[in-house]
Amino acid sequence: KASNSDICMVNFSDPEGYIDSSDNPPLPDGLFLHCTYTVTVYTGYGVELQVKNVNLSDSEQLSIRGVDDQGATLVLANHTLLVEGQVIRSPTNSLSVYYRSAPEGSLGLFQLHYQIFRLSCSLPKRPHFGEVSVLDLLPGGVASFHCHMGYHLQGEPQLTCINASLPVWSGKEPTCRALCGGTVKNATVGRVLSPSPHHGPNATLDRSCSWSLEAPKDQRLHLHLERLALGPTDRLVLWSGLDAGSVVLFDSGRGGQIPFEGVISEGPAVRVQFITDQPNHETGFNIRYEAFERGHCYEPYLQNGNFTTSDPLYGVGTVVQFTCDPGHSLEQGPPVIECISARDPYWNDTEPLCKAQCGGDLTGPGGVILSPNWPEWYGEGEDCSWRIHVGKHIVYLTESSSPFKLSSSTPDLTVTFHSDPAGLVFGKGEGFIINYIGEIKYCTNDIPANHSGRRGFTWASASSEQSLFIFFFFCSTYLVWIKLERNHTTYNYDSC
Repeated sequence: KASNSDICMVNFSDPEGYIDSSDNPPLPDGLFLHCTYTVTVYTGYGVELQVKNVNLSDSEQLSIRGVDDQGATLVLANHTLLVEGQVIRSPTNSLSVYYRSAPEGSLGLFQLHYQIFRLSCSLPKRPHFGEVSVLDLLPGGVASFHCHMGYHLQGEPQLTCINASLPVWSGKEPTCRALCGGTVKNATVGRVLSPSPHHGPNATLDRSCSWSLEAPKDQRLHLHLERLALGPTDRLVLWSGLDAGSVVLFDSGRGGQIPFEGVISEGPAVRVQFITDQPNHETGFNIRYEAFERGHCYEPYLQNGNFTTSDPLYGVGTVVQFTCDPGHSLEQGPPVIECISARDPYWNDTEPLCKAQCGGDLTGPGGVILSPNWPEWYGEGEDCSWRIHVGKHIVYLTESSSPFKLSSSTPDLTVTFHSDPAGLVFGKGEGFIINYIGEIKYCTNDIPANHSGRRGFTWASASSEQSLFIFFFFCSTYLVWIKLERNHTTYNYDSC
């Protein structure tokens, strides 16, 4: 049986070029076209394809295909989703474009530009309760991982981008876990955390954990209960010493008031024991410890905040003032405390807490919105509303570590957040960070010229005696750039 199709195969190896349907020869009547264009570049490079033009009928087919590390074909895009300006990158050094004309033989139009790019490793995943820093994503680059205080790295602390032909990381990203028990010698500053829960068949491990903390000689330990959310059968006990007969500083099994202001050991050692039926993320504890010398108050600590002190050694008479990070507010304590009592120094009040606000009125040129209880997980049934007002600006929102961006049309914006009251079914409510800033936008050509002939005007800040001159640059009748100068400092803003 005779074929009524015309098949063509076109190969490209230049580092840059075009795949253009206008280069196809005209088809005789009654035939339709099957054509495959293949771009193969140097090993270690990939192919970046940009759509310049595409105009095809519904009965035509255009698909862009790559090859994975196993040699299997991958469909990267097809004509139903292609738009002008779209960029597609191949995972290897080869990419192909398959085109099939309509059965009746009509030919649509498409033009694709290709160029090479260096293949690189993907961004490594940041471990929960940890950080990752990357020097380079190209082969030879190194990613370094570390955990927040109290967590321990499970896996390699460094990964290297290897395999120039198809770059991959040298191993799996590590995780950060709080371990069940341990011993700390010469303890100065650190954290003891309830153990991270196991999953699967190991879910019932870590039912009884014990930690031993030993400070340098002639020092004492202050233990600050940053978080205490125990289950009905959980028990946390703190002893002032390592022996069986040591004084009990706190025992959750005895009931009574929880010492959120912390407890102080009589000597240089403390033992912590935690007993639980089922470790999980919803219950547990965070204890921060610090060693201090006799005759001094211990060094204060404020999570999600900072403080200033009149004496870095925290002797008697030291005054400490606390402030919270943006998005948090002071709770459960005063903003100022003092070290008193020369015989046995202590703080005259407890350190406050800095809590992420669940809603409120926010004013000013910029700020941050945090999920409730940040940086911990938020709870069930949260209902928060933030009202933002940025004066005569418009509000510009960006979500941290995300491409999401949003701008308002007025100086006022309301952000609401609701968490599932029935429980977090589809994973943990880890939280979010939203930054906002007020931006001046002037979209007008009616700007007077100053004495030097430059168009613009002087704007005096309401919060300072300084003034700034705003220059406007035009292309035809459109405003394309805004540049602000204040005291010889230049600030560039996007076009309107």
